[in-house]
Amino acid sequence: MNQKVKTIFLTIFEGVEAKNLLRTPVLSTLLADPAVRVILFTKSAEKVEYYEKEFSDSRMIYELAPRQPISGWDAVFAKLKFTLLRTVTTDLKRRLNYEREKNFFRYFGGLFANRFLAWPSVRKVVRWLDFILVRQNFYAPFFEKYQPDLVFCAHLFDEPEIALLREAKKRGVKTVGLINSWDKTTARCILRLLPDKAIVFNEIVKREMIKYNEMSADALFVSGLPQYDIYWQAKPSSREEFFNAIGIGSEKKLIVYAPMGRAFGGCDFEVIDLLRKLLVEGKFGNDAELLVRFQPNDFFEKSEIEKRPDLKFDYPGKRFGSARGVDWDMDEKDIGRLVDTLAHASVFISYASSIVIDAAIFGKPAINIDFEISKDLKLADRPTQYYQTAHYQNVLAIGGVRLVKNVSELTDWTKKYLANSALDKEARERLIKEQCQFTDGKSGERLGRFILELIK
Repeated sequence: MNQKVKTIFLTIFEGVEAKNLLRTPVLSTLLADPAVRVILFTKSAEKVEYYEKEFSDSRMIYELAPRQPISGWDAVFAKLKFTLLRTVTTDLKRRLNYEREKNFFRYFGGLFANRFLAWPSVRKVVRWLDFILVRQNFYAPFFEKYQPDLVFCAHLFDEPEIALLREAKKRGVKTVGLINSWDKTTARCILRLLPDKAIVFNEIVKREMIKYNEMSADALFVSGLPQYDIYWQAKPSSREEFFNAIGIGSEKKLIVYAPMGRAFGGCDFEVIDLLRKLLVEGKFGNDAELLVRFQPNDFFEKSEIEKRPDLKFDYPGKRFGSARGVDWDMDEKDIGRLVDTLAHASVFISYASSIVIDAAIFGKPAINIDFEISKDLKLADRPTQYYQTAHYQNVLAIGGVRLVKNVSELTDWTKKYLANSALDKEARERLIKEQCQFTDGKSGERLGRFILELIK
């Protein structure tokens, strides 16, 4: 007797979705069930062609779903979702916008609306109105064609996912959402519509989903971070092989600087020049070298690199467009280089960055710079502003990252960590426990099995 095919809709519109689902055991766990068929939605033919080369199976189908324009009530609720979230991070972002625009009425109007509307009872009413008033049927033909058993939206903070979720809810199809980042629940907006179940990485995000999105605890599943599974099972290259690849002697102690990105390019290259100067002056000893690892989801000014021809740097990832943080991917080679960097580096230096968690998993100390080299910068131009955000306050409260206030402290703590990487080890272990939740390397499998249980 033939087994009934179970069809799952899965979204990979953004780079972070592919990172969480395709390049982890999630997809393979779903396909391990011979009765499962996966329909993957992405927004460009280029991305379909790119992913098909690496991820293909007789039970996988790619569907092109270009981003649709929004108007009317859809546009109203798409804007209102930002007003309905009140956190220290959204208050900070509002102040930054005021500093850039100097629009008194927009600032205080937005502040008043936020204080008046950002309440659980209001959010519940707004979600109800959003569901009944918005008419958008772009995804209807896909539902007719495939008759899905479950819709899995991996980036619920964006409009294409909400449109797909809306169609599923209208048709009574089971829905699951993935909260794919540590900061979106406090830094971006509320969820316009709620799925039947939501998957979160840790208990912190679970509490935030209950507080800011009114989801019940039993509707939330804590999976751990699938993209970190490879870390717990890591088999890095040899030290000699890695250092040869980056053009640095393997006898050197490696200092890795992780830049903020193009928005703060001026500050980044000032820090790079400072670190290079301190190295030349022997402030870190005579056996250290610098590697700059740019973000895979961002860009840098090539002209700045050309001014520093001897700079050792990594520029991982593939970019499909020109927007930061959206259309990008890291293939197996990029991920392998990241694992090697984490395994063989001695210390990581950055402004606020999730790299501090990656480093902690590999037992490596991390330093956060809490000063700018240029003086009299506007708040919007200061990378140190991000230490005020809700999600990063969680990191700093544990003490697993060393916050340095000036060049002297930066020099001293870099030297200390180069001499003894075990300093602050206990605090880093607490950071791992709180942010990663699980350290068994099975978060992707756990997430996939949770999905399969819902369609039994």
